[in-house]
Amino acid sequence: MAISETTLIEAGIEVGLVPAELIQSLRLEAKRERLRLLEVITRACRFPETALYQAVANLRKIPFIQPAELVADVATVELLHKAARQQRPMLPIIGQNGENILVLSDPDDRISLERAERATGLRFELALSDPLALQTAINRLAAKTKGTLSPGSKTEDADPVELLNEIMKEVYLRQASDVHFEPFEDGMRIRLRVDGQMQEYPKALNKAEEEGLMNRVKVLASLDIAEHRMAQDGAMKYGILNWNIPEVDIRVATIPTRWGERGTMRILGEDTGLLSLEELGMPEKMLVEFRDAISRPHGIILVTGPTGSGKSTTLYGAIRELKIDQVNVLTVEDPVEQTIEGISQVQVSGKVSFAQALRSFLRHDPDVILVGEIRDQETVEIGLRSAMTGHLVLSTLHTNDSIGAISRLVDIGAERFLIGSTLAGVLAQRLTRKLCSHCRKKRLATAKELRLLGKTEGQELEICEPVGCSFCLGSGFKGRIGIFEAFWVTKELTRAISEGLSEGKIRELAAGMTTLWMDATEKVIRGDVCLSEVYHLRPEDT
Repeated sequence: MAISETTLIEAGIEVGLVPAELIQSLRLEAKRERLRLLEVITRACRFPETALYQAVANLRKIPFIQPAELVADVATVELLHKAARQQRPMLPIIGQNGENILVLSDPDDRISLERAERATGLRFELALSDPLALQTAINRLAAKTKGTLSPGSKTEDADPVELLNEIMKEVYLRQASDVHFEPFEDGMRIRLRVDGQMQEYPKALNKAEEEGLMNRVKVLASLDIAEHRMAQDGAMKYGILNWNIPEVDIRVATIPTRWGERGTMRILGEDTGLLSLEELGMPEKMLVEFRDAISRPHGIILVTGPTGSGKSTTLYGAIRELKIDQVNVLTVEDPVEQTIEGISQVQVSGKVSFAQALRSFLRHDPDVILVGEIRDQETVEIGLRSAMTGHLVLSTLHTNDSIGAISRLVDIGAERFLIGSTLAGVLAQRLTRKLCSHCRKKRLATAKELRLLGKTEGQELEICEPVGCSFCLGSGFKGRIGIFEAFWVTKELTRAISEGLSEGKIRELAAGMTTLWMDATEKVIRGDVCLSEVYHLRPEDT
């Protein structure tokens, strides 16, 4: 027994997930494409089906149990009558406060609740979960107990083509950036990276499904399906079957592990392809200064931060700000993550390195050069000399903050006088999860939080914290926002860098700059982010 499609749709409309005025047109679209109405609605509004179950739970005021929380109370399962377990999926778990909870996929399934209470002699609190996640947890329990406690029935192995298609639907609906296929002794776990955090795909795979799925991915990515003992890299385009949406570019990597081949798919540029600089979350004053810097005819501008902090997205946003029809823009990247019309983009390969591409670029009359990453001495020297000879160079670097980029360039092998005479500025950035605007809750800041935010003790300041709803799938967070720090090189700083002054002295000369912590606290006060999400950015002496 499961919740009816009508109940789910009505819940989605009531909480605001589904615009009521779209239902009629989506109903016609479903008939035309011969798809379920629920599938067309989730595709059009771009949320997974589990969000509707969360909406039902919220409206009924009962707990919604996430897949990670579906850990069976084995002692209670043993008490359940076998017949009660086979008829309808149910799973008893222990709540955070020690209460007995019975997880169902239909809140109106009172028969299962009564049978469970009669069989065990316990009183249960009712909770709801997504049917696929619930059945996966039940199957996992059956595998651990070799079927002796199984409340579910064995299902046939999924077809690899259909299985990958279902996974890619979830990737699209959740707007995931990566898919991880992680093999274990008895099967495979699939996890999606959403807003920088890992989320488990509801369905776990057995060994037969694991092998079929990995072979399907390797075939599409032009990898050798007979090779299981070495790492392989490939790429593919994928379009979801029967869905009228554009194909996405995907980078694929596989590597052997103890229990089989692990695979990772990176979805390239799917949700950041059209982001403008304004949409990145950069402070207004910093945005004006950054635009001024990229409008200069020469110099080098660096964007720094760890892997996955959005550096490439910022540089692509900067490129889109340029008058591409009036300037010659060349890029060298590894890989090319977003395609921009009107510019020439070069992919690093075994025959073309960053340094080789840069040397060649100088013979192609460039105005602007984008280097995906500065990695070695040859690349940094050519990049700096290009900036000195009348070209604007944009690139990325891995450092903890903006001023640290100077020391990093010196470590790579750049001359200080070259850095001082060419460096226009450095932008450091991080990505952090945004609070869900539909469910975030305001509260008064504590005395400690006031001190952290630079406010006086006793001052009344409201900050926001996560709650969880159907819009954010219970996480309390929806989307990400950038935290920025900018270091713009003045004449005084040019002299200081060229003369080899210490990093500490340079920080003193740049005392008026906006730091990562300053930008983070501003976004906390504004209600965009949670303090705990940016706490690690605080200065050491705070």
